[in-house]
Amino acid sequence: MSLANVIYAVDLLGTASFALSGALRAVDRRPDFVGMLILATFAAVGGGVLRDVILKRDILFLHDVGYPLVVLIAVAAVCVFPFHLSKRERTFRYFDAIGLGVFTASTAAVTWHTPGVNALSVLFVATVTGCAGGVVRDLLIDKPTLVLANELYVTPAILGAGALMIAERCGAPEPAPFVIAMLVTTVLRMCAIRFEWRLPRIPAIHPAAEPSTTTDQGQRTTDP
Repeated sequence: MSLANVIYAVDLLGTASFALSGALRAVDRRPDFVGMLILATFAAVGGGVLRDVILKRDILFLHDVGYPLVVLIAVAAVCVFPFHLSKRERTFRYFDAIGLGVFTASTAAVTWHTPGVNALSVLFVATVTGCAGGVVRDLLIDKPTLVLANELYVTPAILGAGALMIAERCGAPEPAPFVIAMLVTTVLRMCAIRFEWRLPRIPAIHPAAEPSTTTDQGQRTTDP
């Protein structure tokens, strides 16, 4: 099987996974089918569209019926079985992890084989487009985006893209580098969800002021 066929098949899987994550993320808002479809579409194809625009490729979502079809199927499944699919809090995060791994790997593979693109740019493009769908999803429903959360999200994407380049440099046959990148990103992200792996947080620049009260004489005092 050629690398192009592998990327296409797994790209559909990532699209479906991000669509499920987008639909599940909005279940508690009780949207109608159209609202859920819009959110799932942004989550599912946001990263892919950004990837194609950056690399000046044809936007696959507009030319291949497979992409909107898997989005429709994913949204229909959540609408029909909302409680079964969302009964666990972390369900959508695991679907998101699959989508992150797929889009990071596919973008890294395509970018790596684009003439004139350096290795650092491969890392940047793969990471940004891999995370784009999830960021757009969370912004649309006004929920904290996972990119800024105190947990491993961007790091697995960086390591996955790096693993693809290392495999390519070592002469691994296709589609091994793509599969390695996808597995590294997805497995690390799922482990971060399961075991709550986190990076150190940046200390607060302006610590919260201690509560204070004002006395009858107008003097400002600090509560004990």
